[in-house]
Amino acid sequence: MENIIIESNQNKIIKEVNALKAKKERDKTGLFILEGKRLVEEIPNSWEIKYLLKAESYSEDINFESVYTVKDSLFEKISETVNPQGILAVCHIKEFDVTNVDYGNSPFFVVLENVTDPGNMGTLIRTADAAGADGIFLSKGCVDIYNPKVIRATMGSIFHLPIYRNLNLMDLMEDFKNNNVKTLAAHLKGTSTPYKVDMTTACAVIIGNEANGLSDEISEMASDLVKIPMPGKAESMNAGIAGGILIYEAVRQRIEE
Repeated sequence: MENIIIESNQNKIIKEVNALKAKKERDKTGLFILEGKRLVEEIPNSWEIKYLLKAESYSEDINFESVYTVKDSLFEKISETVNPQGILAVCHIKEFDVTNVDYGNSPFFVVLENVTDPGNMGTLIRTADAAGADGIFLSKGCVDIYNPKVIRATMGSIFHLPIYRNLNLMDLMEDFKNNNVKTLAAHLKGTSTPYKVDMTTACAVIIGNEANGLSDEISEMASDLVKIPMPGKAESMNAGIAGGILIYEAVRQRIEE
């Protein structure tokens, strides 16, 4: 590619990058942006990259054909980080088909209903990845996982496991039931703790909205309602923290089995 330095914010590449900060444009084009050296390096070969954008002062080698160079001051303007690292990628969104879920070998899943905070979503994806979860299932109404804030919070974990989006969770719960997947719903009205429920067989933990918790419909369909013990004065717990506790209880049980 000819080494032309982009200097104008009216350039079509710059316009596209700026537009992709909005969910509407990501949905329309099937593209998203991710920024930073570590995230770009995390992109697997199986994930299609449209092009890379680098700041003029970025000096590290880039082994990719479609690379555009941008004036430093312009890169700072399009960047969404406080200290831009000088590189970002525009990638194609990857969709996973929920009809192809593998229910063999006692899988462990994470289900999120109406989780709207980007930080919580990114934390839960990263935690599920670290725990070796076999998939994440997101209801309609969850924050877009291709939101730049979510992408940054995942620290690359978005590339490591299948994430099924925009699902009707009632249909999913029926699929789980038909495939003998136990469902544990985090709920303030839970009658048991997660430490007393067997999570060594096929199971899924379900985390609800930060403010309202799980819907009544999903709560009623769950195999078990579990409540994390809170001997202190707090009445509730951050969704990302609560999810992490449940996810790692499954890890603990499976390691000790």
